[in-house]
Amino acid sequence: MTDAHTPRHAAPAAETTRPAASGVTIGAAQVAAWGFAFLLLRVFAVSGYDWDTAFLVSTTLGMDDGLALMFGSFMSNYLLTAVLLICVVPLLIAAVRWGTSDYQWVFALLMTLGVVILWALTSSYRLWWLPPATLAVFVGLLLVRRLSEKNRARRTVARAMARVGLVVGLATILFAALAQTPWVPHEVIKTTDGTVRGYVLSVDSGYLNVLTEDHEFVIVLSTDVLSRE
Repeated sequence: MTDAHTPRHAAPAAETTRPAASGVTIGAAQVAAWGFAFLLLRVFAVSGYDWDTAFLVSTTLGMDDGLALMFGSFMSNYLLTAVLLICVVPLLIAAVRWGTSDYQWVFALLMTLGVVILWALTSSYRLWWLPPATLAVFVGLLLVRRLSEKNRARRTVARAMARVGLVVGLATILFAALAQTPWVPHEVIKTTDGTVRGYVLSVDSGYLNVLTEDHEFVIVLSTDVLSRE
């Protein structure tokens, strides 16, 4: 009797854990797909959407450069980042305040991160218009939410709040496609053959891989470099 009943009680446990594991796998696959799209668009954007240049830029990237590329992209294109924050932070606040998603804690974390970055941009670059603009967008969302449930604007905002993760992802992808400044600091490289102005994407043994201001990929021998500023 005991042996006959044991498998019956074990089977439901396996069935209940399978959907959770499947959900984690799907989530990881989605994050990987969004990350690959961001990386690909950044490579093309900084290359001026030239195929050959993009190929050369891609050869400078390693498996561990993903996070540096992402954070460097946002920090080097601070004006586009400011516009992104104006659009995204109010929506995240609204999603945390009125949303019912199972991922509220994720939106709360993203909201907190967005507010911190917003303040850092404001104080670093004296963008004093940034907080009022963000507040104005949030007030606009609040006013739209007070409209009738049949109002088209309210339904649009409600759909955006219900899919805030998708909206944030699409906004980030749009940023990746528009930002043409690379993820590394701008440098003035004085060499024996003249001055090169651009971005050092990588330093290999004996040479530098540089993307110029005109989106041209050049290789500078280390022995020819007089100074880097």
